[in-house]
Amino acid sequence: MRYIFLLLFLASNSFANELTYICEGLSHFELVGASGAKEEQQSREYKFEDLTLIDLNNIECEKSKTTLTCKSNLLNIRSLNLDLKTLKITDSISGNKGFGHYIENFEGQCQIK
Repeated sequence: MRYIFLLLFLASNSFANELTYICEGLSHFELVGASGAKEEQQSREYKFEDLTLIDLNNIECEKSKTTLTCKSNLLNIRSLNLDLKTLKITDSISGNKGFGHYIENFEGQCQIK
């Protein structure tokens, strides 16, 4: 019984070296100046290693007791928040690609892979 409690305690109060979340939710994509935005249900995978979001530009994150927050201004503006208790995620990206300035927002519910 003590081992089960210890395992649950460590899982809820620490962040493993590698964690992957599979998140289902709504994506909202808009190309600024173009007509209309695109919304669709998506499944996204978020991989973290040592409190770093592994992505095109690996983003260092900060962890509190209840939230994991990742922010970047390198190449694009990105803000990701993951509620560690409910596993709800919000991910916002704004930047430029060859076709112009875009804004993308994702909100979803995650589970650990």
